[in-house]
Amino acid sequence: MTNTKAAGRIYGNPLCGLCERVCIEVKKIFDGCITRIGNIPYTIQLSNFTPGTVQPYTYVTSRNSGASVVSDLVVIPVRERRSRLRFTVTTPITVYYTDSLGASGSATGNLVINRDIVLSVPEASVLPYFVEAATSVTGNVGAFNSDGTSVTVTPCIVQIVRVAANVEILVPSYGYCEYPEVEEFAEEDCEGVFGLPVFPPSFT
Repeated sequence: MTNTKAAGRIYGNPLCGLCERVCIEVKKIFDGCITRIGNIPYTIQLSNFTPGTVQPYTYVTSRNSGASVVSDLVVIPVRERRSRLRFTVTTPITVYYTDSLGASGSATGNLVINRDIVLSVPEASVLPYFVEAATSVTGNVGAFNSDGTSVTVTPCIVQIVRVAANVEILVPSYGYCEYPEVEEFAEEDCEGVFGLPVFPPSFT
């Protein structure tokens, strides 16, 4: 029998089973955009070298290693609800390298990108909106600079910027979920035993 209290595709009349209106707190996305950046070199200052500390270093690769942080946001209205957004996105980066003895190591730094874009923003409210960024960085092309503590990387960057706000919305609900019994993968050593009734059946 189909479990009508489980998440999934709706079959039949979608109004069947609706029992209440629920207020839920969610992050609502008002606008957003995706940017792909390549062929632009960035200089990244590094720290936390470990292990492999015998210079000179040979650059191997780099990856983003944490959530991006948006700072220095300036909003300039353009037309209607469209606004010019100027801000800085700072993304933690881990750089992987080998030292002069061939030992592998890593160091950390921050990739800083200045953005100047146009997006729609909501009107002023008690609970304000915010701008967030999610950044994916893959830096296979790079080299250590002469100081030995920074790298110049030409990464492939994919960045999604969103205008969002934490809101409370009212949605129709079918009530709480009911989870089906787990289906374990195991040898059927107890086949015929677990299927027995708990109590002896009555005489008919």
